[in-house]
Amino acid sequence: MSTAPLFVTLSHEGALQQITAELQAVGREFTQVSGGAELIASIDGPTDLLIDVQCAPEGQEPGAFLAAVASRARGGKIIALSQGGNGGGYLSDDALLDLGASDVFDGAASARVVVSRLGSARPSMGGPDHAPRVDLPQLAIVRDDAEPSNDVSALVAGESLASGEVASVLKESLNEVDEGGDSQGPDDLGQFVNRVAARLTRARERERTVAIFSASVRGLAVPNPKREIQGILETVLEELDSTQQVSYSASRIAICSLGEDIYSILIPDIERVQDAARLAVRFHEALAEKSGVTAYVGISCSPDDGTAAEAIIRNSEQAVLRARQAGENHIEFFSESMSRWAFERLTLEQSLRDALKNRELVVYYQPRIDIETRKILGMEALVRWVHPQFGLVSPGQFIPLAEETGLIVPIGEWILRDACRQNAAWRAMGLPNIRVSVNLSPVQFRNADLHEVVYDALDDVGLASDGLELEVTESLLMNDQSETAAILGKLKARGIHISIDDFGTGYSSLSYLKRFPINALKIDRSFITDVTSNPDDAAIATAIILMGHSLKLSVVAEGVETENQLAFLKVLQCNEVQGFLFSPPVPADKAQVMLEEQTFAKINDSIAA
Repeated sequence: MSTAPLFVTLSHEGALQQITAELQAVGREFTQVSGGAELIASIDGPTDLLIDVQCAPEGQEPGAFLAAVASRARGGKIIALSQGGNGGGYLSDDALLDLGASDVFDGAASARVVVSRLGSARPSMGGPDHAPRVDLPQLAIVRDDAEPSNDVSALVAGESLASGEVASVLKESLNEVDEGGDSQGPDDLGQFVNRVAARLTRARERERTVAIFSASVRGLAVPNPKREIQGILETVLEELDSTQQVSYSASRIAICSLGEDIYSILIPDIERVQDAARLAVRFHEALAEKSGVTAYVGISCSPDDGTAAEAIIRNSEQAVLRARQAGENHIEFFSESMSRWAFERLTLEQSLRDALKNRELVVYYQPRIDIETRKILGMEALVRWVHPQFGLVSPGQFIPLAEETGLIVPIGEWILRDACRQNAAWRAMGLPNIRVSVNLSPVQFRNADLHEVVYDALDDVGLASDGLELEVTESLLMNDQSETAAILGKLKARGIHISIDDFGTGYSSLSYLKRFPINALKIDRSFITDVTSNPDDAAIATAIILMGHSLKLSVVAEGVETENQLAFLKVLQCNEVQGFLFSPPVPADKAQVMLEEQTFAKINDSIAA
């Protein structure tokens, strides 16, 4: 569970009793606060909240109250009680989400689901063997020009809708609603179509996408399959959110029955199309894991697969019927291009998970050189993927995917631990005392226990703190500057060196540098490549070196490849250099030889980055 403080402020007595009982059952500590004024006074830093905005202090509007607590909670999970209406001072669910709520629940919601939305266990920090295993379902392709199938008996012995019938079913169901016929519940088809239409409009305004899943589920032996399916989807969303694989609010989904065993599911406001693909795969897996259940999922995404509600629903239905034709337990996208893209993307993701498990990732080291003595002062640890079939995979191919899926957390900790272990071994052999530098991704940096992870990595191998340097980017520093400074302060207090990587590409200024406890600036390689021929690059490099020295910081130039570049930097009294002029990143054994002999690897003798 999350380790952030949790405050519960609810006026709904039934929800309060059930939720506090569930919190106690799962062992989550919390503080029950009766009023809004007391709550605001109690929040100090990242905080999780279960909140009813009607508990706002007297004289303060509910919306202003929520915005105030969201600002003070600084990134904690804020789960707000749905107001159930838009008039009389009540806020809509969308308004609650826009004002800072992470998620919304109604008073009748399952306490288990509500509590789960606060965050399940943090991503595994135990190294490669703890990476979660996800087996890919088969992904089938729907041709964009494919004709709808009329062979309904071949699909489900006449129990399902043929794709060509969806439009008529939609029309008939809408007519039933208009004529006062039986409703299918809170999200009957008429309301569902209207909700999809509204979300499509909102997505266009915000340049986002809407996904519609059509799930065909047979063998789900529960009294209320629709509610069970929604609960499964909410759980999957929470799991993906907790591992940074998808950032999404479960309260925004809607589900509607289109037939005896087919359900249409609205997933609105998606920032990245790949999130829809990843969610579909996890959702399908969760359904297929249930005993006796056969599941198929069809997916359509706006705007490519439709910009009108009925069209995008109909296209997802065609996709699920094609999935049933393709064979048991399939996922299918309406668009052929999306099917190919998703298959390739998800295959690469699974391969990366396997790489963690099978120890295909290795740490390479690139030396940092004293510009005056040409002695090795440090080594930057850089991850490489040695694929059993494709050989060395470029970091540019898998690091962005690792960050997107949350795999960067176990990968990052493994790199940290391996680099600390290697430097401790070098020191034990009597080699020069150097620092290994390790890059921290923004995803890693957001972990509340980052400093403990780093301390453990040092303590477990007996490496002194001066043997480690952590590299962070400029953009990372600008996110919640006070909190960032506090995290870096904890690391610096232990004696760990901190450097800013790729400096010059972001907010380079004295005013913000003074706020952070850093030791070094690393000039981005883009300013070094043409530093001897481009006056602008030369001016930028000069300014960074002068800025760093004025703050008594060491300055490192990355990407040094020629003697002319080295000579220019030496005139400016740059402290250290790093680049192919001396050595590309090399395996640990070759890095050890360089340390022993203070000689440098030839590019042709090494596997280059």
